[in-house]
Amino acid sequence: MLDDNNSGLSFKIVNDESVIKFTKSSIYNDIIEFISNLNKSVIAVEMKPLEKFQLASEYNNKGNENFLLLSKNVYNIFQLVKNMNKCIDSCPPIKQPFRFGNKGFQKFCEEYYKEIDEHLPQILNDSGIDNISEHTFQLAYYLKNSIGNKNRIDYGTGHELNFLLFLFCLNKLHFFTSSDYKHLVLVLYRQYLEGVRRIQIIYTVEPAGSRGAWGLDDFQFLVFLFGAAQLSYNRNIKTDDVKLLKF
Repeated sequence: MLDDNNSGLSFKIVNDESVIKFTKSSIYNDIIEFISNLNKSVIAVEMKPLEKFQLASEYNNKGNENFLLLSKNVYNIFQLVKNMNKCIDSCPPIKQPFRFGNKGFQKFCEEYYKEIDEHLPQILNDSGIDNISEHTFQLAYYLKNSIGNKNRIDYGTGHELNFLLFLFCLNKLHFFTSSDYKHLVLVLYRQYLEGVRRIQIIYTVEPAGSRGAWGLDDFQFLVFLFGAAQLSYNRNIKTDDVKLLKF
């Protein structure tokens, strides 16, 4: 959480002792359960192009199973995450003498923060959930911090965790239902992943922290967990098949 005079929020995990306390808390167990439920929702589920989706309330052709039918709340968050691409396109990398950490990333962050501040409150209000707007600051904080560190111009698994916590908090507020879980992975997380991978390439952001090389990837972690769920229970997959788009 973020220290802010107006929000009343503050950082709670600040040292080794608080980490141990956190891992023994009910909220820690809730987060693990949320990840597990997301993972279960995509077991043996193939990918479909992001273009193949439609807002469920506007879907008429029930005989066509090629569409992903999204709830209004999932659809609205998807559009907000997708706006990351618009901000990237409007903030090209700048010419600079060093190879890594392009400062065009800082301009991108400012633009995407504006998108979040403009659209997230309306999305929450439109959900019809009582008192959900009271949590706008905290939700916006997690989403803003999911795209990387503006000052250090880096990105890592901690930022990915912020996006997960953004979804987790929305779920805690009953913004999503269990029937949405599959789409949280295959639509929201996937769109987020495509956006931050563009950030990594275009702005040459560095891996955050000093332990990124210990993982399967310097930047992401959840993609391997969800991908393993998708590939499970399929005995016909060959080694080369993991390169296919449907996985």
